[in-house]
Amino acid sequence: MTRLLSTDEALYAALEREGPINLARAVEVMERHGLDGLVLGQPVNVFHALGHWPAIARTRIGQPPGVFALLTREHPDEWGLVTSRFLYYYTWADGRQRSDVQPWLYGELGDAGDLEPGNPFPMCPDSGEAPLSALEVHRAEVLAVVEPGRDAFRDVGAALVSAMKGIGLWRGRVGFDDPVIAAVMARHDHPGAAVPADNIVREIRLIKSPLEQALMARAAEANAQALIAAAQTARAGARHCELQALFRAEAARRGNTSVFLNVDRVSSDLSRAELADGQTLFLDGVSHFLNYHGDFARTVFIGDPPKSARRAAEASGLAWQAIREKLKPGLRYSEIVEIGQKAVRSAGYETQIGFGPHSVGLAHTDEPGEDHGGFWRKPDLMLEEGMVISVDCPVLDTGIGGSAHCEDLMLITSDGAQCIHSEHETVIVI
Repeated sequence: MTRLLSTDEALYAALEREGPINLARAVEVMERHGLDGLVLGQPVNVFHALGHWPAIARTRIGQPPGVFALLTREHPDEWGLVTSRFLYYYTWADGRQRSDVQPWLYGELGDAGDLEPGNPFPMCPDSGEAPLSALEVHRAEVLAVVEPGRDAFRDVGAALVSAMKGIGLWRGRVGFDDPVIAAVMARHDHPGAAVPADNIVREIRLIKSPLEQALMARAAEANAQALIAAAQTARAGARHCELQALFRAEAARRGNTSVFLNVDRVSSDLSRAELADGQTLFLDGVSHFLNYHGDFARTVFIGDPPKSARRAAEASGLAWQAIREKLKPGLRYSEIVEIGQKAVRSAGYETQIGFGPHSVGLAHTDEPGEDHGGFWRKPDLMLEEGMVISVDCPVLDTGIGGSAHCEDLMLITSDGAQCIHSEHETVIVI
């Protein structure tokens, strides 16, 4: 427990110093797309850039963003931050003080068109009745060093335009991830180009920085252990919803936040179906630590399974092992599927398995997509060093006495791949 706490403390401290983003990758991708910089407002992208998840994004779901991160290709080590004066004091300042981030602060949401700096208004004034706490002192110090003229714009539109000018992006070709950014740029006659960049930032996220790899490993290990703990309680009469609740609790015990647990092909949180003796079922669990996700699946035998279910579990495990051994840079998703299919057939199994490679990171499926009529489809991506992927190997056949599945999280290395969490047998026997 001490070692885990020490590791967590190091990760917390790292996110106070820097965002998890792979800056070299960001520059490379911006060059590829001809961008001078990025203006990011979606909370997941602000977090990726700065290590800060906007608090309001957790309470006002679906509303346009009010916190923005700005990055230039020319100076990737110098960030711009647009946020409200209150939230800068109340959330950004907590635990951090970064000289590489230039803030532009505003008073209210909106874009009235007035770009003139306003007069700073008092923020939580000191009544003098008791000594300030260490946190209050830190917040006041962080607010006090904001450059005059950038500390009290009337609204977010004024702060955003001023930040783009101040950081050198106003006349450039700029990628944006939310329509409100493009609207502000157009309203103020932005002379450069505005480029939709949601897919571009996903492309950046494919290759994990060392900090991201550490966060992923931490999340993945806790996720795997939480699933195994839940699996050990599987008994005849246990209900799907009870296993899901237990997984949530076990993930929380390990510092993770549960996303879902698929039980025997069932994802519904409302399922009250009961397990039975002799049943074979798979558990597929996802949870995250500081927004980075673990993804892990195993087959569970409750008692003695029928031969058909046992063979299905064998086929899934064999296929995944064959795939793991051949993962390396240059391999495409389509080739991964072919490797799995060939392994199953060569071993004499007729089992139907739905092989599904996907990148994992700030989401369970975290990769760029191909636009098909406004909808996204998964492209045939090529593996690169620094990617973290999973390959789902669920058995598709029914009428076999249950379900089977196996998957781990793998970091693609320079010449192969390695599992980022502890190794476990492909079948858990109860």
